[in-house]
Amino acid sequence: MFNVDKISTNLYGLVGLRQPFNPTYAILDAPNQVSRSGYYATDNAYIKLEYLKDTQDYKDISESNFNLYLKRLQQSSAVGVCNRIFNGFDYLDRNLLFTNAHNKVNQETLVDGFVGYKIQVSRENDIAFLIKRVLLDFDTTGTLKLMLFNTSQAAPLQSKDIVITSKTQEIVLDWVIDNSNITYKGEYYLGYNKSNTTPVPFKRDYQNSSVMTNISKLNIEKMRVDGHAVETLFDLNSQEGLSEDIGINPDITVYEDFTDLIINNEMLFARAVNLEFCISVLRQQLNSLRTNSNERMAEKQSLRILAEIEGTGGDSSLKLVGLRSLLTGEIQQITKEVEKLRTGYFNNSIKVSTIY
Repeated sequence: MFNVDKISTNLYGLVGLRQPFNPTYAILDAPNQVSRSGYYATDNAYIKLEYLKDTQDYKDISESNFNLYLKRLQQSSAVGVCNRIFNGFDYLDRNLLFTNAHNKVNQETLVDGFVGYKIQVSRENDIAFLIKRVLLDFDTTGTLKLMLFNTSQAAPLQSKDIVITSKTQEIVLDWVIDNSNITYKGEYYLGYNKSNTTPVPFKRDYQNSSVMTNISKLNIEKMRVDGHAVETLFDLNSQEGLSEDIGINPDITVYEDFTDLIINNEMLFARAVNLEFCISVLRQQLNSLRTNSNERMAEKQSLRILAEIEGTGGDSSLKLVGLRSLLTGEIQQITKEVEKLRTGYFNNSIKVSTIY
């Protein structure tokens, strides 16, 4: 699994297009001419900006929108390559932190300050988690601000103002925590600042209701920081253990996320992205709704373009390896290299996964 938006943004410019000499079609903006890898789709003899401009469907497209169109073609090519490589089942675990029966009768007593959960992620690479939602168990109404901190910065990574209106509520968060942000590992803290106006949670004092679920790849502990009242990260040395309940029951999914691996090893994917980009451009030239001289020229070359994409074989006197076959071979090679990265960046020693 990977973050599509981040891959689209970060891999854009990995390959590019060359500005044509024809001044009528010299309309590429600077970002579309960038190629960090040195691969250019227009180095393919069948890809000409003249054909591409005059075969896209809207004849009155502006230069800015045409450049946006090219950007989207390149971004979708990068995502398409990654989808072919990272196509396995990536979910590792999913559960609520508390799953046992909860008798909502007695009120909890909490000291004013930050109350919440310390979350530590396994040392393994490419582990991410999603806080999909939280279930709330409070006996009184009111408001609180739920915050998620990481030890890398003072400001919360995520926050949400919550209005408590009933004894049981569900709040959808969709908070994703992976390694492609400014945070990497460290410790995460999920909780809120408790004051004399904060809603009062129920105690988990019925049988095993206070037992927390063991969620794979995560170590979760209840904690508190007495007297903390500002919406910034506290002094880590001031945190203490907590036995009381805070009324927050997060629903957590743990999965493998390869966004960081892809972004930080982008050159590994460059040739495949360029091949996919070339195929996308050539298919656009073949599937045009337009009628004009350049479109007709592209149509005349349709068999050659199809051969360029799919290759020739069988009874053909000239054997041509198509772009699609080249892409398939490149995907297979990248997959092998990615597996080396996943198993410890070429380290063949036995890996022991620990929680810190």
